[in-house]
Amino acid sequence: MLSTLENLPTELVLRILAYLPLQSLRALRLASRTWNTFFVDNESSIYHHAALLHRFIDSIHTLLPQAKDAHPLKFLQDAPDWLTYCRKYYQLQQNWMGKGSAKARYFGNNPYDIHRIKVDELYGLLIVTHEFGGLTVFDLDTAEILWQLDSVSVFFSYPQKTAVDPAQPSKGYVRRYAHCEYENGYLVFDRFGSAKEIWRLDVLFDAAEKPCLNLPDDDQMSAWKKASRDFASTGPRGHFRPWALIETADHARAYRFVYPTLLVCGLRKAYLWNVCTAELLLEVDNVQGNAGGGDINYVELSGTHVFVCSTSALRVFARRHGEMVLEIKSYQLVYSDVRLAVQLDPAVARRKYADAAEAVCLPAEPTLTTALYTASYAEFSAARHSGEVSMKAATLEIGKTIPRIGATDEHFSIYLAFEHGRLGVITTSGVYTATLDPTYHGLFDEDTLRAGKNDAYRIPRSSIDAGLSHPYITFVSLPFYHDRRQLAKVTCAQITETKLFFIWDAMYKPENIEFFRQLGMIGGSPPIANDSSADVDAPVVADDDDLEVGLFTTADTLAQAAAQEAGASQEEDDDWEGAAVEEPPALLSLSSSAGAQLDTTEAEPSSSLVDALMDDDADDVHDHDDDDIPDDHDHDAQWDDDSDTEEGDEPATQNVHPFAGFVRDSPIVFCIDFSPQ
Repeated sequence: MLSTLENLPTELVLRILAYLPLQSLRALRLASRTWNTFFVDNESSIYHHAALLHRFIDSIHTLLPQAKDAHPLKFLQDAPDWLTYCRKYYQLQQNWMGKGSAKARYFGNNPYDIHRIKVDELYGLLIVTHEFGGLTVFDLDTAEILWQLDSVSVFFSYPQKTAVDPAQPSKGYVRRYAHCEYENGYLVFDRFGSAKEIWRLDVLFDAAEKPCLNLPDDDQMSAWKKASRDFASTGPRGHFRPWALIETADHARAYRFVYPTLLVCGLRKAYLWNVCTAELLLEVDNVQGNAGGGDINYVELSGTHVFVCSTSALRVFARRHGEMVLEIKSYQLVYSDVRLAVQLDPAVARRKYADAAEAVCLPAEPTLTTALYTASYAEFSAARHSGEVSMKAATLEIGKTIPRIGATDEHFSIYLAFEHGRLGVITTSGVYTATLDPTYHGLFDEDTLRAGKNDAYRIPRSSIDAGLSHPYITFVSLPFYHDRRQLAKVTCAQITETKLFFIWDAMYKPENIEFFRQLGMIGGSPPIANDSSADVDAPVVADDDDLEVGLFTTADTLAQAAAQEAGASQEEDDDWEGAAVEEPPALLSLSSSAGAQLDTTEAEPSSSLVDALMDDDADDVHDHDDDDIPDDHDHDAQWDDDSDTEEGDEPATQNVHPFAGFVRDSPIVFCIDFSPQ
């Protein structure tokens, strides 16, 4: 082949290589020294076109600095050339597929009682509200508190350490159990009743653009002045300023902000506001249709439609005229023509060995049975509905197969997050991520799939050609997180381009598990002894406790698992780098294997129905004033990271809790970081 290409002009060869994915380029480069020399001489052009083919950039006219600005991810900023840029971006996609590495981090303590989270990777901010009132903005990398609205009104007020009755309303500015929304520098959180406060990121605040309607009230201005004084040394980064105060006629049951529109939904009406101008854009009547009653469980909006999940149905309304255009009744046994059974056997087999960031790709196969859905009638349905095909033809219905099904093996959905063409899914059976369309960034070769050389879970080709949504969806399990009794306590999840965040009890940090197991607060089997004489090839058989309760990872089990995996080799087609590029670390090294705004030029795989068709337990947008107040909250805990402390980091000294030396079980943020290491 090379002999025929030797006589072709370099420009023509480069034009041919522009159609090859990174995996093929790697194989070609390794074919001979001559090809390797050709790649070295034309590296910039080859990998610039590869970045376009894999949709890492939008145009061949995009320069490398512009590509870095468009994707302000830290691991890309030091990329000196297109080869490094492509390698790192491709590895990020592989990590999400369970074919690379990930890292676990933990954010908590001072204040500890985290309730809701929002993440801004562009400005490096983690925004949280608290169970006992208040709002805090953290530096996403250093854990420094940048700004607060009265977030220390908890069990103890600092520095006097006087007791506060948790049964009484918080004296902090932000109400207890407040929900928050954030995008493009606009922060929205709720007061008691129907009012929503809108704040603007200080570094983006422009007084000339302030709205003329629904101006901030005196309470907002006073809270801003106090916070500005208290955190004068950290500003303006991470600081916010009052922008508007919006109030609807009806008590809000749920709300969702997708820039620039805020959707607020009551029991009978929904309201759409422009947060930039604080103007009311649209009122949607009769959001529960002809149903006699019920609650609003979730709301979502796209550029053209409003989605309302109520007890009785999912209803879709057109933003153009406010009329209902689609209604999907609840509690149907079958929602789609194609059902996919995701098999959890590989995840269950890893549970006694997995570390906190390991990701395991799960197999799946079509099924005709509806037995998977007897608990909730549909655990998850994904659809991209254009109106040109029927709902049943467009919808892909997905359920899990539990290896051992007993009388108590009924599992439920807890939380769903959706960004950048990926899902974060939390159920009582585990924590999962899903890539909706692996062909989008070239992880799967769509031409090969369409040619029938590789099938997609044996889904009938006729169904795919008829418009089936996301036929190549790939699920990954994080098998470390499987305590069924406690996963129901997850209160929030957030997914970004590089990370999955969720809020869970601090007792499930790896270093805390054995302590709480001894107290009887975590069940399950004791750690497995590291027996060098054991048959490392023997399959792992899960006992009843493996499926029901308990977390099992300890230093001993990690060592045993590392020995078991020591001889494993990674498939060559999972990587594409040249010979000088290091292969990803083994699955069981300490860093283990492993948003809804879309591109305006060529959007990543998206589905406005994806969030809406999740089980009713997803409550990311709840705005209930009568939220149950848990009565078993423990004390403070510190924000920390399982990585080594960076040079120059100073330990936090403010607001030290009187019980700072104790292990805690309070809600903290768990973060699985899929960024290339």
